[in-house]
Amino acid sequence: MVIAGIASLFGGVIFTNIPAKAQSCTALPVVDGSSTLVQKSVSPPGTGITRSNWSTDFVVPSSQSFRRYVARIMPKNGGEYDLAMSLKYNNDTADNAFTRTIKLPEGKPYNIQGAARRSATPYQVNVSVGGLRAIGNTYTVSALGCN
Repeated sequence: MVIAGIASLFGGVIFTNIPAKAQSCTALPVVDGSSTLVQKSVSPPGTGITRSNWSTDFVVPSSQSFRRYVARIMPKNGGEYDLAMSLKYNNDTADNAFTRTIKLPEGKPYNIQGAARRSATPYQVNVSVGGLRAIGNTYTVSALGCN
């Protein structure tokens, strides 16, 4: 239920207030876990030997198709973050839905959106949160498939 523009989460489905049109969203699970929400602290960028922890992959259930995908980032620390979202497809291609460096205030959620191709459904949503100025900052990230 939406009250004064605030979305509520019920059983993995988020309902939001969209004028003249109903919308429903389903929380997507993280690839390597059973959760739909991940908390991370931004690591230094990867080198030839080490990897960064900037990317998080979410599974799109093969039994469902969505028109658009939303990633929600909630920074515990304010600062400048490099944000990106891509939709990965079974034919080894990906669409870069969003790439920007944005100053995020502490504790305020930020949503990124990307539309699926008309002729294909992605199997994963990749969300990248990082940046040199964000090293050590903590955030949570989740992803939704929406119709």
